[in-house]
Amino acid sequence: MPSIDMQQVPIEDGTQQTNEEAPAAKSSVGIIYPPPEVRNIVDKTASFVARNGPEFENRIRQNEVNNPKFNFLQPTDAYHGYYQHKVSEFKEGRGQEPQAPKQSQYLGVLRPTEAPKIVETFVPKDPPPEYEFMCDPPSISAYDLDVVKLTAQFVARNGRQFLTTVMQKEQRNFLFDFLRPQHSLFNYFTKLVEQYTKILIPPKNLIDKLTKEVTQPKEILDQVKYRVEWAKHQDRQKKKEEEALEKERVSYAQIDWHDFVVVETVDFQPTETG
Repeated sequence: MPSIDMQQVPIEDGTQQTNEEAPAAKSSVGIIYPPPEVRNIVDKTASFVARNGPEFENRIRQNEVNNPKFNFLQPTDAYHGYYQHKVSEFKEGRGQEPQAPKQSQYLGVLRPTEAPKIVETFVPKDPPPEYEFMCDPPSISAYDLDVVKLTAQFVARNGRQFLTTVMQKEQRNFLFDFLRPQHSLFNYFTKLVEQYTKILIPPKNLIDKLTKEVTQPKEILDQVKYRVEWAKHQDRQKKKEEEALEKERVSYAQIDWHDFVVVETVDFQPTETG
């Protein structure tokens, strides 16, 4: 059996690389590696510090004292050991310079900015219907408001004949002055009677409408969306009118009303008619 000369056997590149990286692997035992977004900052800082010296590190620590991204410069930070390890690697020439992220990683972010979508503004034609069960209460005492509401409920339940009876019975009671058509609260009282009547004796079309909204929630969402668009449209119109008035005011103010020339003077005789 022929003998083998070990010195003549070529060593593969992979074996050499493993032997060269062995000290680095041993020196990194026990080091806490930061997440990728923090590691990129640590690697860049370590590269600059390795080239420019500890003065550069002190300058960064002073300038970024309130920046949590540079907490790794503090000896008590969990990633400080990894930072020191990277500085040593860069000084010895074994560190790999951090590379900028590939452009493909940001394509999903850049595309919407580069090619923004054109959104057409929806212009509602007609105003939305008024709320059927909403009526702002007047500025009166809570007791007077309860009297108005309770009377409206009884009128809605018992009909107009009950209203006539109450008016005759309480015609000298000032608490029921709102029953008179000339009173300021009469319109509010009438509105409450209409609303209570719809609740106690609802018409068929109202029941059908509520049933449709219950079974089809999208119907409600469409109504809400239309009301929002109408409010935005009203705001745009109001702003446009205000800008037009402001433009007219500025144009009017720019006229020099004292800069004029008398072209001719016309005298009218007392016997002449204008």
